[in-house]
Amino acid sequence: MKEIAYLTGASWRGEALPEGILPELEMRDYARILPAAEAAGLKLVIVRWGDERAKSCAAALIRSCWDYTERREEFCAALEAIAQAGTPVFNPPALVRWNSQKTYLRDLAAAGVPCIATHWAQKTDPAFVASAFEGLDCAQLVLKPQIGAGSRNTPRLMRNAWSSSDLIDAPEGPVMAQAFLPAIETFGEVSLLYFGGKFSHAVRKVPPDGGWLANDRRAEITAYMPDIAQLELAAQALAAMPLAPLYARVDLVRDGQDSWALIELEAIEPALYLSHAEDGARALCAAMAAALSRIPRPL
Repeated sequence: MKEIAYLTGASWRGEALPEGILPELEMRDYARILPAAEAAGLKLVIVRWGDERAKSCAAALIRSCWDYTERREEFCAALEAIAQAGTPVFNPPALVRWNSQKTYLRDLAAAGVPCIATHWAQKTDPAFVASAFEGLDCAQLVLKPQIGAGSRNTPRLMRNAWSSSDLIDAPEGPVMAQAFLPAIETFGEVSLLYFGGKFSHAVRKVPPDGGWLANDRRAEITAYMPDIAQLELAAQALAAMPLAPLYARVDLVRDGQDSWALIELEAIEPALYLSHAEDGARALCAAMAAALSRIPRPL
């Protein structure tokens, strides 16, 4: 069997993770991927992303590396070192570097992909918030870090009802502002999963009562059948990526005009929601095995 480094982080939610242990949230998907990998002739080995052991594996699969946002440059350099040692990384380090800062949305929008309108700045201050409200012409907006995950440092502000004290939880570094879309509270968010360039499955995520974050751990997640418009938008977003991913998750929301727009395109460590896809784990592992078979063996 080909050994695959199943990359994880050294910590999760501020707590250190023992060697060979995955974060709790990753265990459900891992339990499904493990037997599917074995059926595809692949043996998964849990390895921290900074561990030299990854270089001796047949490939490295990025999964629960959720601490990368605190050490982005170190993380990207580690992936590049693995690839330079001759070990394929899924997804490719260059794609990960591009996707690790949310300015990738600006690239996709420039390529014609319908994305949530976003304002950008190098830091959060009252002047930026005021200009974002004016430019987005919205009643509420959400501030997000350009490098971040898990909805940390994402305050929601109301126009004409905020002050500088409301920015205490705002990002300290590069920041982005997006209009808050009420449809997220009611309909939620749709996530489409792709493996090897092929659509696998989709889920709908609805925030809990009183909440507004679709990735809340209490959100209601159900299997979902996307329509033609959603599939076409997802395909457009994937085609606009600088490199083809082995796996990707396309997150869509209803915009203010009741049409669909891209809010995230995850190609690093997305939740795969495999419990809502009977064949999802097999599709992922089959795509990885196929990708490895296309890589020339050294003489």
